Amino acid sequence: MSSSGYVGRLPRMSRLRMFESAARHLSFTRSAQELGVTQAAVSQQVRALEVELGIALFERHHRGLGLTQEGHQLLRSIVMAFDQIAGTVEEIRQVNSHTRISVGVTFSMGTFWLVSRLADFQKSFPDIAVDLIATDEGFERIADQVEVGLAYGDGAWSGYDATLIRTSSVFPVCSPRYRDENPQIDNPEALLQARLLATEDARHGRFGWAQWFSELGVDAGRMKPSTRFNSHSLVLQAACDGQGVALGWSLLTDDMLAEGRLVRPMAATVEMSKSFYLVRRANRNSSAIALFIDWVMAQFVASPDLEIPSPTSEHGAEAD
Repeated sequence: MSSSGYVGRLPRMSRLRMFESAARHLSFTRSAQELGVTQAAVSQQVRALEVELGIALFERHHRGLGLTQEGHQLLRSIVMAFDQIAGTVEEIRQVNSHTRISVGVTFSMGTFWLVSRLADFQKSFPDIAVDLIATDEGFERIADQVEVGLAYGDGAWSGYDATLIRTSSVFPVCSPRYRDENPQIDNPEALLQARLLATEDARHGRFGWAQWFSELGVDAGRMKPSTRFNSHSLVLQAACDGQGVALGWSLLTDDMLAEGRLVRPMAATVEMSKSFYLVRRANRNSSAIALFIDWVMAQFVASPDLEIPSPTSEHGAEAD
């Protein structure tokens, strides 16, 4: 925007500011105290303004100051302008102060992927606070509580824009020690007699060992009874501790595989029809949310896919 319309027509801002303060207090002394300058400085600036305008702004009485008609007129105009500026500044501050964002995840995605990386985000953007809201019952249960999230599904959530961040596959994982002690578990048939770790979950469609074997054409009826937990986090922890073989989801096991806490004893994989998505509420466009989205996407650019390519089947069940 061009400023040529008022350049050269306005007095110095410092003179207007001192006049406004002195006119409000009707005292050079109190104005000086408010502005942190000397009384002489206020008096000199006001006098310079009067000279510049060619009029008297104050009536100087023995016992104090009064405003002339022109002084009242100028004061009203300055107050209106300063109020408008102050209002605009406050609006800008309120917009830029939106530095707290709510992020939704499943407990597994929060535990095994996001939480360990949040320190990097907070180091890069120390003025943005994150409220992490987790659920074990699907992103839909917390969608109305968050602005952005990591979700598992088909990419369609009402009121949200979704960006694919990772396709999903399921494969066996165990500790290096358990694999070394059981070298025979290098194919799905051999796994039927292994110590399997499972999530006990009554929700319809939950993907487990029976479904995994079935997708590969293996008779799950010959599977030994598994050790069951009511949390996928506990299942993976038990696998890391060498207690048996668990089903691992891509993304969720990336870090543990990269660190060597878990290994894949075989390449057998079931490719899922659902995937992992970065989702954002459609009507939320703050700079803080944009920075978080850019940061998440950068993690996937920087991190290679650790999956072993071996697509054998597709299934649409949920991940934890």
